[in-house]
Amino acid sequence: MHNHYIEKAVLGLVVILLILSITSKNLVYAQESLIPNFRLSGYGTLAFTVDDREDMASLRDFSQKPDDAFNDDWTWKLDSRIGLQADYRASDNITFVLQGVLRDQVELTPRSSIESAYVNVKPSPWIDLRLGRLGYDAFLMSDTRNVGYAYIWVRPPTEFYGWIPVFSVDGIDSAFTINKWDAQWRIKAQLGQSRDVAFPMGDETYDFKTKYTYSFTLSRESGPFRIKAGYSQFIAKNEASPFAPLHAGLDAIAEETATFFPQISAEASDLRKNMSFKDIMVGYTTIGAAYDDGSWIAQAEFGHSSSTADALPLGDMAYLGVGHRFFDWTPYLLFSIVIPNNDKRMPVNDWSAIGQEDFYSQVLHFVNSTRLEQQTFSLGVRWDFHNKAALKIQWDTTRVEPWGYGLWWRDSEILTRSSRINVGTIGVEFIF
Repeated sequence: MHNHYIEKAVLGLVVILLILSITSKNLVYAQESLIPNFRLSGYGTLAFTVDDREDMASLRDFSQKPDDAFNDDWTWKLDSRIGLQADYRASDNITFVLQGVLRDQVELTPRSSIESAYVNVKPSPWIDLRLGRLGYDAFLMSDTRNVGYAYIWVRPPTEFYGWIPVFSVDGIDSAFTINKWDAQWRIKAQLGQSRDVAFPMGDETYDFKTKYTYSFTLSRESGPFRIKAGYSQFIAKNEASPFAPLHAGLDAIAEETATFFPQISAEASDLRKNMSFKDIMVGYTTIGAAYDDGSWIAQAEFGHSSSTADALPLGDMAYLGVGHRFFDWTPYLLFSIVIPNNDKRMPVNDWSAIGQEDFYSQVLHFVNSTRLEQQTFSLGVRWDFHNKAALKIQWDTTRVEPWGYGLWWRDSEILTRSSRINVGTIGVEFIF
């Protein structure tokens, strides 16, 4: 649950480390001198966001929930975060890594804050083996989702990254790197299960877990070009307890109407299947490319999500961002979009015949509320005022289609109509 004392401590820590990263030139050197082969590094974001709606609130990802629903005009919690990483090189071939990230999420605990904790073994110069808690490697920005300093815009495009429910994987991965045909090629495979992530569902939370999580990626780097393609898949491990009353009601209706109302029984069974989280299989197919020659910057990514049920979003997502450096300033444009592959669920049978029309409407509401259909145009500028810090200002305008509000904390009355929301953000990104 949210702890306001922890949140204030996080804000204070971000400010302190921001000041130290800018004013001190010897932080890394000092701690490396104290402990040989040990390195402590980190990153942070201090950002403030404001929007022009009183019936919607922005989410960076599914694990967030506004403290005051959508009544606050501004917030520092959406993008602000602090990350610390410790590396210890035990030998030329073995390194231990621990990374923690403090950010806004519905359940902020020490366990939920550990993003990475693994041992990296290099049996040869071109092979890497890692065991432990690993970053979920399926996308172009998998390694930098939290590190705002690493990209020019304020946050990873929400239409692409905001609805990915997996952040870290407890398991193993292996990477094979070769230099061939004037480029560096990297093949990587990952296997494990995701760490628990709490998602808000009304006044309750769902501790989402996966099993049989795997990914395969192929990347190529040559000069200013980088390209990465991959496929990943996971199976949801547990059921969403907030949906238990609806699940029980659908099971009862399917059984009790099987003889006299077989069509209603079949529909109830189908709705029950599509409202189930446990054992849902989700797959992502992605391809992305980036270009940076020191002046021009461009990045694009396309992804397709498939699912065996409608409880988790499925569809096509893409974005394209372009920027140009003018000395320390980088203005940029960004467009992102997500299109659902599942149509809005419409009434099929007349449930008033069994006196369950209100329950029927409630079920359809929940099934349709997870759909995503929106597009965002962003305009911004990045100012690298320090070699370890940058100021960013960004304006987003988003159009959300009816029953496409899965990425927003919103008033249920707006679900049936389209909306436009403008979001402004100013923030400082830094590394140390």
